[in-house]
Amino acid sequence: MGARIIVGSSNKKILKQLSHFLNENGYNVVGETTDGYDILRRVHTVYPDICILDFNMKGLNGHDVSEVLVADNVCPIITIISSSDLHYFTNLKSEPIFSSLVKPINKDLLINTIDILVKTSKSITKLTKEVSTLKKKQEDKQLINEAKELLMKYTGSTEEESHRKIQKLSMNRGISKRVVAYEIINKYT
Repeated sequence: MGARIIVGSSNKKILKQLSHFLNENGYNVVGETTDGYDILRRVHTVYPDICILDFNMKGLNGHDVSEVLVADNVCPIITIISSSDLHYFTNLKSEPIFSSLVKPINKDLLINTIDILVKTSKSITKLTKEVSTLKKKQEDKQLINEAKELLMKYTGSTEEESHRKIQKLSMNRGISKRVVAYEIINKYT
């Protein structure tokens, strides 16, 4: 099934038409609401792939909801606006998970925008995880190197012997080399 979408608009007729159009085009509308506060609650509960909202909503307007969702980095957002409301969104234009579409909406453009934002969001999430993994590996390497230096300094062992000692302690105790390195650093500092 297609992307999971939450739709918001103060106009119930537009809300139903948009939901129907999205469902007909293979998307899964997992929530509809007329209230900006309700959109925030639903997004933080359901975690949709994308949120499509009208500028005019009860409670919080589309701009305020978009700012919160971009800041929380929960999901991509498409805001449907009139050309007179464009100036409200200048601060969000550079956000990779945000797009605004001016009424009247071109249906093909809406579908393309949904697909692009969902793909972009998934790519950003994947890259963020990869960066996090690489940072952790780099931190582990630095910790292990610091532990090796301390072993070399206080036990007179070579770098290779120090590294083997860390490996051996890790294997014998069933703990990571990072934990062994922490223990060595705490022991000698």
